[in-house]
Amino acid sequence: MAFQMKKTCLIALLLMSIGACAAPEIAETAATKPSPATALWSFESASRNLREESCPAGTRFGAPLSLDITATPVSLNDEDANPPLPDVATFAGGWSLTSDNTNFGGLSGLETLPDGKLLSISDVGAFVWLGMTDGHPDGTGELAYMLGQDGGQLSGKAEGDSEGLAYRDGLAIVSFERNHRLEAFDLENCGAAARAALVAKLPAEANGKPIDENQGAEALSISRDGILTYGLESLFGGPSPMGEVFANGTSKLTGEDAANPRGYSFVGRDEVPVSSKSPIIITLYRSYDPIRGNRNIITWSTSDERIELKRPMLVDNFEGVAGEIGAEGRLRIWMISDNNFSGKQQTLLYAFDVDISSE
Repeated sequence: MAFQMKKTCLIALLLMSIGACAAPEIAETAATKPSPATALWSFESASRNLREESCPAGTRFGAPLSLDITATPVSLNDEDANPPLPDVATFAGGWSLTSDNTNFGGLSGLETLPDGKLLSISDVGAFVWLGMTDGHPDGTGELAYMLGQDGGQLSGKAEGDSEGLAYRDGLAIVSFERNHRLEAFDLENCGAAARAALVAKLPAEANGKPIDENQGAEALSISRDGILTYGLESLFGGPSPMGEVFANGTSKLTGEDAANPRGYSFVGRDEVPVSSKSPIIITLYRSYDPIRGNRNIITWSTSDERIELKRPMLVDNFEGVAGEIGAEGRLRIWMISDNNFSGKQQTLLYAFDVDISSE
């Protein structure tokens, strides 16, 4: 009997030792989620709350003011241009825009809309719609002054200096200088009654120095995935830093700079979806001095070609750029200039068609 018990104990000890040597069960690693401080802002996750803040329940749609806009065709005057337009680019039309309404002018950011209109913003805090027919302005327009988060009209340059514009599904996102910030407006559901909903505060300083009130985020775009990208016009008269926006309402400069040509500032950016391909990124750069006047350079990401606008071409203070793919697969680039409400400058609307078939 004792022998039998010893045998049973030995077998039990042997089984325990085998179990101890077996490979341990590996716990599944928990998926790592970005923290609130590192998760990038996305249109999909943020748009619903922004709409509710911009267009609170019970708010009635506000109709913008109607504008009569005279669109006078102009020539690019590029016969003796040096360099000439690249072979892939064609000047598709140009117009000088005027209106009897003295509030029309100072236009900066630009976006194409699904209904064919163009949407721009004024640096006195207003949205401006340009009516379009068959690819040219048709003399109609609308204007709506931006409202603050409290529903009151934005007042003065400090609050209303709007510069960059991105648009998605009826929601307009605007970058402001001086009080550096991004705000959204639900134009689709509330129109002129849409009030500002804060997207993010933008950096007020870089490298320990304040960012000049007039050198803030002029370039703004939204990707196909709904990610916002912005770029400062210039930093202390030098490079143009790029920035990213986080889901918690903060933002930071990434350490990367826009590819500014020497002596130019970064004033416009757009991302144009192209079926299943990578989007085409259009950039607009601006330079000015009293001797050479206004100069602009436009680039698109599928090519090393570029459009350079300078005298003897008809050039003004172009600050807004937008792109779309036309029926024949060409890239249409729209540009608009800020006349600074000055009788010495013009509000010019230009269109260029770019052949991207071989790119």
